[in-house]
Amino acid sequence: MIDFLIPGLCLLACLISLVLLRRRGTKPFDYGLQLAIWLSAWMLWQPPAIIPTERNISINSKQLASSHPMNLNGVENISLSGEPLGRDKLRDLAPVRLELSKILESDGRWELDWQRQITLGDSLKLKVHNNQPLTENVKISLLNPYGHIEDSLELKVGETIQAQLTATPKLAGPQLYRVRTESEAGETHTDPLPILVREPLQPKLLLWLARPSFETAALSRWLRQSGVTAQVMTQLAPEIIRKETLNGLPLTGSADLFTNESPFDLVILDSSLWPQFSALQKRQLNELATTKSLLWLVSDDSSEEFLQYAAAQSMPLQKEEATHLHSGFGYQKADNPEIPPLRNLGFKVTQPGSYDFLLGNGEPPLFWGRSTETQHLGFILFSDSHRWLTSGFTTEFASLWKSIIDYQLKHLGSQQPVILSNELPRTQERITLCSPLFSDQSPFLSEFQDSSRSTKGIAASRSSQGQCYSFWPQNSGWHQLWTELEGESVLDFYIFAKEDWPLWQQSLNARETQLMAAARLGPEANNHANRVLLGRQWPALILLLLVCISWWRERRLLNRSRP
Repeated sequence: MIDFLIPGLCLLACLISLVLLRRRGTKPFDYGLQLAIWLSAWMLWQPPAIIPTERNISINSKQLASSHPMNLNGVENISLSGEPLGRDKLRDLAPVRLELSKILESDGRWELDWQRQITLGDSLKLKVHNNQPLTENVKISLLNPYGHIEDSLELKVGETIQAQLTATPKLAGPQLYRVRTESEAGETHTDPLPILVREPLQPKLLLWLARPSFETAALSRWLRQSGVTAQVMTQLAPEIIRKETLNGLPLTGSADLFTNESPFDLVILDSSLWPQFSALQKRQLNELATTKSLLWLVSDDSSEEFLQYAAAQSMPLQKEEATHLHSGFGYQKADNPEIPPLRNLGFKVTQPGSYDFLLGNGEPPLFWGRSTETQHLGFILFSDSHRWLTSGFTTEFASLWKSIIDYQLKHLGSQQPVILSNELPRTQERITLCSPLFSDQSPFLSEFQDSSRSTKGIAASRSSQGQCYSFWPQNSGWHQLWTELEGESVLDFYIFAKEDWPLWQQSLNARETQLMAAARLGPEANNHANRVLLGRQWPALILLLLVCISWWRERRLLNRSRP
């Protein structure tokens, strides 16, 4: 509406002025003067694009990184000089081409690599690499959170840095190690090295057997010796069940074995138990594989109802008359030619999925497992592995069962990943986090020591890793990412200060500047972008000058009309 109102008012006022001038019998110059006045008034509201633009400009990186906005209208090429900039500074520019005319390269290519998360008991390994030869002797030390040296390395003049420092954390939780670099001249610089040490997982296992046998006795013995917390239940008679716990696990009643409140992460059941389960227990078993891991010891006399249950879980088993012998599995077949064979129970796997785990050297397999987001179900289709223990193949027995149980428990501790866009997240810089977790809930970020100081994320564009949110943390230190106020944090990570790892920052900025310069091709040249808008001060100055001339003309006419 306003786009038509202002020009309309200017045109109407111009017509009125011309009519008034005509009555007074003025000269043509005065008509032109009135037209110019109202044209200037319209230009003051909407300045025209009449000034040619400067397509190619040269900017220093400090000027580009400052907080003052820059007018890049019509600019097609920027020649960048000075120190390299981070990716976000260049990404936020208008779509222009970047040319790195006099960008200062960093001294060498610093690269660091270490595990951001490790399990308690594992070793922390820090790898430092710099392809620039040293100009003086340097000592690099890895300090634990208490300031004691865990590992150190001395490098001589002329060598490139190819260092690996190791340490073994003693406590779980966020740990802040430090790396100290000492030069021969006495200069010392200390940088933070944060890691998150997690408690090792201790899964709980339930083994429920239809009857005692050599095979199940060997499995129970191996679980006890391996330190697995487990409960073993053996059906001795229809109303008699022998219960025992291994490695300090409290005894759990039978009523809670198949519910979500069950303490067990893996439930191993004998298929011969299927006819003895109640209708309620069978319904619970249908849902158990969606929340926990379920493993069946399939017997050769499995009932038809059990086979129907397997087919209902989209893992049908087909009974064959002949049995097959397997002399080991995987690499063990070649390394141990004397290993006793395992007997396949005569079940053939039908319709296996492309990501299913099939253990064995051919058809039929020894084990069929499926572990997805919605199902954790497996069938053991062999017997006679206990003969490996009596024949001296203890290692092979442990490897066989460990590979099966590890696969069935691989989903433990896993969660939808949160992808951090920055390799070195720093204060007062944009940090983008992406995850499928953020599709339903907006995350917020808080400092580790003060959860009350939290900030909501700003939604960014969706990526292949899920919905993305951006944050601008103001303080360095450990931070936590949350999706619920009363839930557990989905990610703990460290924010570095501006002065941390200066050589590494230079190397990262140089690499990101090169990448962004190659990616920022800018728009195609067009004639419409070759001019910029005329500043409003010029139409205002022209209008003032024309009004003054009109006033002077009016004064002359008045003086002439006087007697």
